[in-house]
Amino acid sequence: MQYVKNEWIKMWSQKNAWIMLGLVLALLAFVSGMNKYYGVDSDTKEARIEANENWLTHNNEMLNAEGMAEADKQYYQDEIAMTEYRIAQDLPSFDATMISEHMEMSITLTIVMISIFTVVIAAGIVSSEFGTGTIKMLLTRPVARWKILLSKLVTTILYGLTLMASGLIFAYILGIILFNTDPAVSLSIVNGQVMEETVKIPYLEMILYSAGSTLMTILFAFMIGTIFGSSTLAVSLSLFILLMGSTATMFIAQYDFAKYIWFANDLSFYAPGSMPLIEGLTFTFSLIVNIVYAIVFLAITFIYFMKRDITA
Repeated sequence: MQYVKNEWIKMWSQKNAWIMLGLVLALLAFVSGMNKYYGVDSDTKEARIEANENWLTHNNEMLNAEGMAEADKQYYQDEIAMTEYRIAQDLPSFDATMISEHMEMSITLTIVMISIFTVVIAAGIVSSEFGTGTIKMLLTRPVARWKILLSKLVTTILYGLTLMASGLIFAYILGIILFNTDPAVSLSIVNGQVMEETVKIPYLEMILYSAGSTLMTILFAFMIGTIFGSSTLAVSLSLFILLMGSTATMFIAQYDFAKYIWFANDLSFYAPGSMPLIEGLTFTFSLIVNIVYAIVFLAITFIYFMKRDITA
């Protein structure tokens, strides 16, 4: 635990750690501000009525347009009925940004930024020691090498969790200040009647599935940075997989071997609203593939570090 504490203090003594945290919060504030500025106001009853009446007027104009197909007429009639229901029940307009939608967007944005920043940390936390030569002094201590390496890995993961917690707490505070905090509702027409249903967004599932994907990228960057002593190479390869993994998967999806590739089994594909890019993959199979790759990445990293000659 002491080694993790030492690495933690060392990390936060560097400007990069604070800059990355600041960038996460700044980007969340900027995007939230833009959504508030350009979004539909739903803070007051008058604003909600105005937005719904504007949408009602638009639908009536479209319904009375010449040459309207029957299917389109039914669509606009349903929209009119649902908009009138929103007015009667004092509900925000269909396009108003609620805190639930704000949080969903914030989670996605936070995960993307954290994935990039933690990959940078993972790639450089060992390779920078080799680059500056401080690895020699570090290993002269009467401490097992694996403990030193493990403390760096744990610190990297803790840093990512800190960014995640900070970003989500900050986003939630912004959501309370800027957006309507009422539960988002979805309306539909069933047998001619307007039906209301509260929208439930699976925040926890989104975070967990994406965190699994991010962890795998961290382990890969950590391995490359440790083996080659180059943070540039580690960051480049890891970000390529992180940002282009889905595209690469689509190109190789036709081949049988594709389902055994790590990034083709990205766990974020199983988050609500997503699906695997390769037909037939299941969460259990992808989880096993990820575990196997994680063990391989860690085994290679630790074995190499334990045996590497640091005397030169």
